[in-house]
Amino acid sequence: MGYKKLDEVMELLTDELDGFNKSLERLEKLTQNTDNIKIRPDTSEIEYMLKEHLKTEKAKSSQLHESFNNLEKQISKASLIPKAQLLLQYSIWLLSLVIIGYLVFQVSQIDHIQEKAYSKGEQKVISSLRGYFDQYPEHYNSYQKWIKEKDSVPNQK
Repeated sequence: MGYKKLDEVMELLTDELDGFNKSLERLEKLTQNTDNIKIRPDTSEIEYMLKEHLKTEKAKSSQLHESFNNLEKQISKASLIPKAQLLLQYSIWLLSLVIIGYLVFQVSQIDHIQEKAYSKGEQKVISSLRGYFDQYPEHYNSYQKWIKEKDSVPNQK
């Protein structure tokens, strides 16, 4: 019994070895076929694709460069302060100058205004004194006396 099984195993192994040998022969034939095939390297298609890609990249680069130049021109022309704000600022400066000019003019007229005010005040005092002296004539006589004494006494400063 043991020999029978051993014979079966041997037969199976022999069949497997035969199949393996046949596969090896086929592989040898295939490798011979590939040795006979000569592959010629052709990079023309790759070179064409690279040239086309380079052209498109140059076009994109020049377009980008042109866009940057246009943007630079627009930025240089742009003003940082809005026009309305500038107009408001200049108006305020002009108004300030007008006010300062008016105040300088008023200050220069102070002497004239003081003289005018002094004259008005003097007129009011005289008119009010006349009314007072008209009501009290005896006071007017004493005032006249006082004036004469004042004029006769020299200034003792």
